[in-house]
Amino acid sequence: MSSVSLRLEAIRGLNPLPVEKRKKLDVTSLKKGGYLELDDQTWKVNQLFFYLDVKWYDFSRRKKDYWVTELELFSLNTGKTIYLEWEIDDRLEISKTTALVKLRDIRVGNKAVSRADLDYIADEEEGKVEFNGVSYAYCEEDTWAGLFLKSKDSKAGVPMRSYEFESDDEQYLSIETWHKDDKDRPQREAFLSQPINKHSITVLQTE
Repeated sequence: MSSVSLRLEAIRGLNPLPVEKRKKLDVTSLKKGGYLELDDQTWKVNQLFFYLDVKWYDFSRRKKDYWVTELELFSLNTGKTIYLEWEIDDRLEISKTTALVKLRDIRVGNKAVSRADLDYIADEEEGKVEFNGVSYAYCEEDTWAGLFLKSKDSKAGVPMRSYEFESDDEQYLSIETWHKDDKDRPQREAFLSQPINKHSITVLQTE
């Protein structure tokens, strides 16, 4: 199906709630099929995914569940897809993916970052990588391991680790390693993200 057809289909599903009801909603109210406004565009929630925070070394579950929710958003204006993540620690925290990054373009010194580099940085709890001329410092307190789940009721998830780096202007670079099978070399991917204010999102329809 073409981008135009997908956009038309999404537009037909939009039935905004009354303004007074919308004022009581935030990103945590959204489900698959919901709609929101962000960055002067209207987005549909195409998919909803979940990450359960687990122990770093063996991916075992913690005594108390801590969840990160990921929304795959489709723009009714442009057909573009982006991702939002939200979690509640002491307060609601939301981040928006701004770009996918090729691993070969992330540098440690004069070479592309490797799995050994990431392991060394994590063990030392400090280090830097560079992308596009910008330096990103390792954030030990934000680095975490999780189980990726399509539903909170799922029996098992895909284990992953996320190595987090931050620039001086508070842009974030995340490098994820996915461990589908301990015998296999983990797949890796990376992306840039930035924090956004909860008030920058207007929920139009929850599902």
